[in-house]
Amino acid sequence: MSRLICVSRESEGLMGLVLPQEEGASRLLRVPLEQLSGPGAAERASLRTSWEHLGRARGATVDTLTHVLRVLLHTVAGESGPAPSLAHPWLESPPPPHRRTAAHPRGYRGTIHQPPKRAFPEVLDVRPYLLHRATVRALLEPLRPHVDEALQRLGDEGLSRERLSLVRQALLFPGRAEVALAWRHGVLEERGAELPASLVRLGCLLTPGVAADFGRLLALRGRLALDTHPEVMILAARLLAEWGPEKGLGWLEVAASLVPESQTALLASLFQAKVSAFDASRYDPRFEAFASLSAGWRMDYLRGLASGLSSDFLLSGFRLLDTLGMSRPSGLTCTLPSSSGPVPEECLLDLFDYVGPTLLHDYTLVRLWALCGEWRGFAEILVATPWRALSVEAASGLADDLAFLWESSRRRPHWGSAVRRLHPRLSRLLERIPASHQRRAVQMVFEVLGGRAADWSGPDWLESTTFHLVERLCGPPFATVDRFVSVLAPLLLHPSPEVRERFSRVSARSLLRLEEGCSRGDLVGLVAEGMRLLVARHAPLVLEALEACPETLVRTAQLLGTPHKQAQAALLEDFARHPWVREDPFQWPPGVLAASLREHCVDGVESPLPRKARLAWEAGEALTPGQTERALRLASTQLPRLRLQVLARGVLEFLRGSLEADVGDARVRHALQMARLVEGRNRRGLRRLLNHYFAGERDFIVHHPESRSWFARHPRVKPETWLTGPVLCQEVPGFGRVTLALERDALEVLRMGTYVGSCFGLNGLYAESAAAVALDVNKRVLYARDSRGSVLARQLLAISKDDALVPFFVYPKSAAPALQALFLDYDLAFAEALGLPLNDGDGDPEVEFVLSSTFWHDGAWDFTTPDDERALSSSPEPVSHP
Repeated sequence: MSRLICVSRESEGLMGLVLPQEEGASRLLRVPLEQLSGPGAAERASLRTSWEHLGRARGATVDTLTHVLRVLLHTVAGESGPAPSLAHPWLESPPPPHRRTAAHPRGYRGTIHQPPKRAFPEVLDVRPYLLHRATVRALLEPLRPHVDEALQRLGDEGLSRERLSLVRQALLFPGRAEVALAWRHGVLEERGAELPASLVRLGCLLTPGVAADFGRLLALRGRLALDTHPEVMILAARLLAEWGPEKGLGWLEVAASLVPESQTALLASLFQAKVSAFDASRYDPRFEAFASLSAGWRMDYLRGLASGLSSDFLLSGFRLLDTLGMSRPSGLTCTLPSSSGPVPEECLLDLFDYVGPTLLHDYTLVRLWALCGEWRGFAEILVATPWRALSVEAASGLADDLAFLWESSRRRPHWGSAVRRLHPRLSRLLERIPASHQRRAVQMVFEVLGGRAADWSGPDWLESTTFHLVERLCGPPFATVDRFVSVLAPLLLHPSPEVRERFSRVSARSLLRLEEGCSRGDLVGLVAEGMRLLVARHAPLVLEALEACPETLVRTAQLLGTPHKQAQAALLEDFARHPWVREDPFQWPPGVLAASLREHCVDGVESPLPRKARLAWEAGEALTPGQTERALRLASTQLPRLRLQVLARGVLEFLRGSLEADVGDARVRHALQMARLVEGRNRRGLRRLLNHYFAGERDFIVHHPESRSWFARHPRVKPETWLTGPVLCQEVPGFGRVTLALERDALEVLRMGTYVGSCFGLNGLYAESAAAVALDVNKRVLYARDSRGSVLARQLLAISKDDALVPFFVYPKSAAPALQALFLDYDLAFAEALGLPLNDGDGDPEVEFVLSSTFWHDGAWDFTTPDDERALSSSPEPVSHP
């Protein structure tokens, strides 16, 4: 709602001067008084009545003076300018009424007596006299005799008689005292007549009757250039109107102490920061040294002050950013804590000097700074940490992990006390860990103890168990970076002491094989989900499999982590009812066992019997008791593998559904998982593609009407050339004979991200983009394979809307330069064969959707820029097309 500043007397009538809503405005809005709404409707109606009465005033009467004063006290003069030449009105007073006597109580002497009559003044519009200060004095001159009676009437209406007494002094003052200034601010000096209109209007926003406030405003006139700087005047009006006179004047005085170019910036930032009113005495002039470093820092500082943070604490954050040369655009806004605290600036600066800006980012610094205020004692943790005794990677990782605690610091305040308690123990642990594995140790501790299951508040045994496991796994021959602690967490956090104790005895060899099975980061999430479900219901089976067949355990857990939750529960219930899970089948009679094995050892479930015994039983031949006992003993060691294979088969049957698909094919299993895991709007199209594919329609996409329409819109693209493409074979040092060819099989296309470990892979962040490549005829994947058919690297190719061949980055990004050069040779030859220009990485190419609905890419391949220069430049922003 518009905020009324004051009412102005103008030739058009009474106009409300209203604050404009848009930023950077330099003038108040003029709105006819009758069009205003909101509070004060009765006062505005009284003003309009008096204004209309003065348009037909009859003589210098007390009524006229009452209406004149009502208008003067509640309005301001309009735009200043030369005073009009108006004569004094009513130099003669109207005739007095007949005097009443005892003989003539009614005031006349009868019908015969006719006393002389004096002419009454004509009706006069005196409103033009109210438009300028000089003519106001001319109007008031003949009305002076009625001052006391008029003021009495106004006092009877409820106006302050104390302030009306000041009005009386101004009216009877021999000089040029302003009536309105006397009424509002108690100003009786003649200098009031010389004040500019802008200052008088601002005065209407001050508390009536408080003379000191107007004196403070008057002192700011020159320093803020209120007369000549309209933008500052508007900001000052808004400040006084919204924040009140006391706080508003305080901030105006702060602004006046700054250089002129900073005054507008400060006043504008008070509103841009969207903070509630707070006392200007908290503003520290030392901040001005940082104000020019980043456009948003002033607002960050004001937001911090408004939230109750101390200026010293805020300045420490800006000082850190400035010292490290981090002109962070968002400053401290997103990380303002709820309280202030000591900040170990020297410690943080030394940490960043040790680690370097490439490993430690500005948001890490800001979060560590914020935690110093949010958590009591966090500064002591930073100081007590032997940063330079750690490896650079460990120091960077520990700082990042501590900074990550900020995300939930307010929702989980108990984290602070937990970290303070555990930090000394972690420091002692890191002293015993080889430098190569210190980063892994930090990562595992924070993953387990700070994960969702533990939440830094687990049972008493959890910390000791975790630190024991971390020390065991953080050293050769284990990897230097953790990828599978989330897979182990369900066992580590299991409530049963027997399960935890048995898990602690698992051999290092088994754990190493399990880690090797979890080398793909995007698949670890599926394995961890499957392990969580398996451990919850079949912890002994998991522990047995961990020792006997960790590779099978990983594959089964990954499959189990794929279906939705309801399906997972149903699959585990069916699994629990299987006879090989309810009982040990190797305790059955040989004949019963042989029949059961013949029934269930299909579709990926392998018989655990030794080959000789299996063939003999299948042929109906008898074995000696010793041979039978030996065969069953060997087979029983494979029971965990057997049971997991049964579970995996059940999951694959669920994923296959009604499709005629061979789940023994790795490509098929991958496609079925992709069809379940792909999120977004490409899921339906991918499922439809697989339905046709497994029904034998391998060219469904090529013959789809939308694909034919795309070719029709791009006649320059010859379908036979685009769909087939050339085949390039070449000897590459270190790789042997390498073949580059476009992939035509949809199931192989879907593996474009999984092969190279990119975000297009199974369970990857942008797996739907791999589905888009399989669905859209204008997108192809180019594989580089060695002589054995193994994928060495891949590249996504597309035809842009303007008919250019667009090569995207070669993945993995670490592909050897010789391989990347071979891809470039192929792209150049393919563009020439197509007769299309080759996009060289200039800009973001527009690639159309055909059957897909979403597609992400990281920008066209800029093969004209050397690799070392690309490494120095910032990575391209993700481009997502809805």
